[in-house]
Amino acid sequence: MTGFATWWSRTPLSVFGTRTSTERKENKPSRETPRRSLQRRGESMGSRRRVPDPIPKAATAGRSWLWLAGKLLALGLLLGVLAAVALWLIRQPMFQIRRAVVTGELQQVDRELVAKRARTVRGNFFTLDLNAATAELRTIPWVRSVTLRRLWPNGLEVQVQEQHVAARWGENTLLNTEGEVFTADYSGDLPRLEGPAESGAEMLQALRHFDQDLAPLKRHVALLTLSERRAWSVQLDNGLSLELGRDNMEERLQRFVRVYPAMFGAAPVLTGTRVDLRYPNGFALRTETPGGGS
Repeated sequence: MTGFATWWSRTPLSVFGTRTSTERKENKPSRETPRRSLQRRGESMGSRRRVPDPIPKAATAGRSWLWLAGKLLALGLLLGVLAAVALWLIRQPMFQIRRAVVTGELQQVDRELVAKRARTVRGNFFTLDLNAATAELRTIPWVRSVTLRRLWPNGLEVQVQEQHVAARWGENTLLNTEGEVFTADYSGDLPRLEGPAESGAEMLQALRHFDQDLAPLKRHVALLTLSERRAWSVQLDNGLSLELGRDNMEERLQRFVRVYPAMFGAAPVLTGTRVDLRYPNGFALRTETPGGGS
């Protein structure tokens, strides 16, 4: 009996189909999710995988420069082809200037001459130098200013501002209404101005004032002279010459206009008659005789 008890105590319960608590714990099914199980398996396999050697930085930089150089080369070739096509296109005859539309109120300017010159300017619709063409067209007589505008595909619009003459400047040139000197042929009756260079605008303004002062006498200025010493003299359309001096010119001329009817009336003025108005309270009358005396 005693021997049976000893055998019973040493025999594990599993013999009789019963598991101990330790066995139950060791054989308990795992509650890990499939995802976690895969992660652990991957980590285990990855720990045994060989890590490749890193690529040297110099090799990476070299590849980047080669890639960039290739891109730039391709871009340069593309731009070169486009430039060649554009250059070929703009040289085609279809873009040569063949028509010109001339606008503006023109009386002295030859409209057809302007159109002809515009059609012969250098360049085509794309290559035309507008500044050079404008300067060339301004050389046409009576043209004061020119504005050009391209008309697709082979035309030009030429807007012309004509010179408006106001007086003669010296013997061979003219003065426009802005006091600018220009050259053109004109056979009409105009007052003549003579003075220092760049004084055209000033003398034109003085001419207008003097003509206004002479209006009561129904006379006008035929010749206006400004000396280098800034002394003014006037010759009227009836041949009478007036010395106005350098100061108070209009005041002196107005004083002369008031006494003119009493001095000359309707009688013709003798050739060479001169009136010196430079005196403060009067004037001097001189008449040149054929022998040169007065």
